[in-house]
Amino acid sequence: MISEEQKLKHKRYSRIKRIKWLLRPLPRKSNLHRYPFLKFFAIGARKRAYLWSFRVEDVIPSLYVGWILTFLPLYGMQLPLALGAALILRSNLPVIVGLVMISNPLTVPLIYWLAYYTGNLLLEMFVALKGGIDVNTITVSPTGIRKGVHWFLSMVLGGSLIGYVAAVISSVIYRMAAARAESTLFKIRENKIKDTSLTKLNKNVSNDLKVSDIT
Repeated sequence: MISEEQKLKHKRYSRIKRIKWLLRPLPRKSNLHRYPFLKFFAIGARKRAYLWSFRVEDVIPSLYVGWILTFLPLYGMQLPLALGAALILRSNLPVIVGLVMISNPLTVPLIYWLAYYTGNLLLEMFVALKGGIDVNTITVSPTGIRKGVHWFLSMVLGGSLIGYVAAVISSVIYRMAAARAESTLFKIRENKIKDTSLTKLNKNVSNDLKVSDIT
């Protein structure tokens, strides 16, 4: 029959295995040299433990930065910005990079459309700038420049809002998952202490019985 401690250990190791599988395509100390731009900083990055830490205080800033960068119109600049943010905030690098990788040539059109649509709605509501913007009408004329600025501001505002909401949701989920993992680890340690105490107690009782037999 499987003991409670074995069940808890199996649960913990299964969770660790799933996390490792999810992190496989992300940058790690061992494969950092394969990533464009990041490979030039591989030696220094490997020496900074906080870039690879999955403690709550190291991951939460990465979630916010990563999600917001994903929805901002910064495609092509995200990896340098991700590394810079991770170094400045002393936060987890794989999480930031993993999130910015969501925006790729296949997903960028949808992501930027959502960002623009959301930001345009907010601008119409709060700044009273009405009317949609057709990207094809943007020219070097003052009117085209104004439309281009409005288009860019809409994407920045909408992308920031969507990224922030996604970060809040994911940070709550991560905190809950971390709390569960910590609870499982605490139970494992508690069972070990109980088993150790019980073993010592049985040993002491056995020794007492032997002494009583002798006397």
